Amino acid sequence: MKIHLLHVNDVHSQLENYMRLGHQLRSLREQLQAEGDLVLTLDLGDLLDRVRPETEATLGLINVAMMASLQVDAWVFGNNEGLTIPVKQWDSLVERARVTALASNFRELSGRPFPFFQDLKIFEQAGIRVGLFAVTANYVHPYEMLGVQALDPVTQATEMVRQLRNASCDVIVAMSHLGLHEDRMLAKRVSGINLILGSHTHQFMTEMEWVDGTAVFQPGKHALVFGHTEIDVDVPSRSIRSIYGRPIHVDALGVFDQEMLSTYRGYAPDVEQRLSETVVYLPQRLPVCFDCESVFANVLADALWHAYPCDLGLIMSGALTASLLSGRVEVGHVLGACSTPTRPLMLNLSGLDIETIVDKSLRSQYFAQQGFGYGFRGSVVGYLALANAKVELRRDDEAGEMRLERMWIGGHPLDKARTYRVVTSEYLWLAPVFEEFKRGQQVEFEQPLVREVLLDYLKSADFLSLAQQPRYLELD
Repeated sequence: MKIHLLHVNDVHSQLENYMRLGHQLRSLREQLQAEGDLVLTLDLGDLLDRVRPETEATLGLINVAMMASLQVDAWVFGNNEGLTIPVKQWDSLVERARVTALASNFRELSGRPFPFFQDLKIFEQAGIRVGLFAVTANYVHPYEMLGVQALDPVTQATEMVRQLRNASCDVIVAMSHLGLHEDRMLAKRVSGINLILGSHTHQFMTEMEWVDGTAVFQPGKHALVFGHTEIDVDVPSRSIRSIYGRPIHVDALGVFDQEMLSTYRGYAPDVEQRLSETVVYLPQRLPVCFDCESVFANVLADALWHAYPCDLGLIMSGALTASLLSGRVEVGHVLGACSTPTRPLMLNLSGLDIETIVDKSLRSQYFAQQGFGYGFRGSVVGYLALANAKVELRRDDEAGEMRLERMWIGGHPLDKARTYRVVTSEYLWLAPVFEEFKRGQQVEFEQPLVREVLLDYLKSADFLSLAQQPRYLELD
């Protein structure tokens, strides 16, 4: 008997590719089902990404509706589902997806399981029982701030294997949104898993590998490819003969799956209505600049500081990916200009660490550094935009770059020994750009995305005049 697992990972709202993938996957699935074998369709997480306008306008409902059209059997939340979609919307996503949502290492803060998630799922055919469980990256502190316990994946995987073995499962498959390195560690530390299907780190593996007797496979990302893993089982002995996995590349010019396309079109009017809503009328262009101070970046910093009053607002201009033009600004324009789905974060920093961060940010090795990971959707990190602060700069003749001369916060000279409350973005705290952020204390994540804060702030009357006040002043 053969068990066929058709697995998709890290689509990240590449909806056109997803519909092409859907057509190929459905055709292959129908062929395999006609041969009488067990065929399961699995999604390994990060199906959605709020960089996509349709995803933003529907909070992911369009993505999961398309997944429902594809008739997926099991799905694990990735960090893009878990950390960017409000927890109160999770049940709506799962309900609309019409899928078994597995989350073996998610719990409510009380310790209770979420009612719309399952720890494991067992499929059976010809007396052969196939057990699935799922583990996702445990960003402990961010999830805790959202009211979610993200438990240790290894501990939970060990318990899931025990339960599945006790349920007489012949094949155990781990659906993982941990990343390839962690999948290898999982294979080493948890015995009894036959196969780990992975995601999160976007590896284009051309073939699966074996780690301490466990098969590990992750075929790619962005619906450019999907995996076909075949498990050959000897029914009389209930033993696995072989496991073989291969990537199936999606035809870039292929046709769309018609059921998925119909679903997409059904959401189009509501999406268009939401994205075309007026936010503000701009009397002049709001430019963004990555190697100098810019008005639009100032607006972003001011928005955070006004939403979360504290000593200092500070965010990378790289969170912005485009300028806003003068005239009528719509929701879709703001989404296109601020595409990184990062959240506001508050923490305590010493004056010395603030001074060091700002001084570093003036150097091209920092502001021109490519942004990567942790939800970053722009190009470079960019200049740091400040709110409630001013900085005097002096050009370093030898290096040819600006250096911090003096800094004021709240109209007072920066005190290196003092502790300041700072609002910034989770990206700057998570990413290894400025290590000083890691020394921050009393870290608090806020619920909305930074761009949701920006959308609200753009409706205030005096935002433009405030943003035009320079925060960086070059000395002669």
